[in-house]
Amino acid sequence: MRVIQGLIIHDVIGRPKIILDQLAEGLNTLGFRTAMKDYPALLEALFVPSSEKLNADSVIGVLQFPKDMDDNDSTVAGFIHTFIKNAEVDTLEKFLFFATGAKVLPEFGLARIQVKFDGVPSIFASTCLLEITFPNQFETQDSLCVSLQAVINTATGQSFNCV
Repeated sequence: MRVIQGLIIHDVIGRPKIILDQLAEGLNTLGFRTAMKDYPALLEALFVPSSEKLNADSVIGVLQFPKDMDDNDSTVAGFIHTFIKNAEVDTLEKFLFFATGAKVLPEFGLARIQVKFDGVPSIFASTCLLEITFPNQFETQDSLCVSLQAVINTATGQSFNCV
């Protein structure tokens, strides 16, 4: 019976404690643990999931469009804004997963997804660089919606950068 109790205690308390001790040591090494103790409310968002639902404004807020855009780029940028504004939460999550590899805002909404326009034939993303490239030849809102919906629906499964 003592052996079973020992195994249960090790499994339930011991193993998680080892992992938490390693995390605490790493945070301490970086000086982050002290900041967490001094400013718990400020850093809570990094460790406690938010109950807020993902919304179009927060997704648009993390998109960084080029400063200099020609007419075609501006038209496509407008189509992208409209697509996101009209999207359901599920579609927004798929869009973020395609662009970043995660269904949440990158770095808790602190990072930006660089939007680029080029003469490429298809929409593609670099999840590591947080970049998404769009063709600059979409003539209608519907053509962008169909193309974007197709690429975000194919971005399924586990991403290599999701833990």
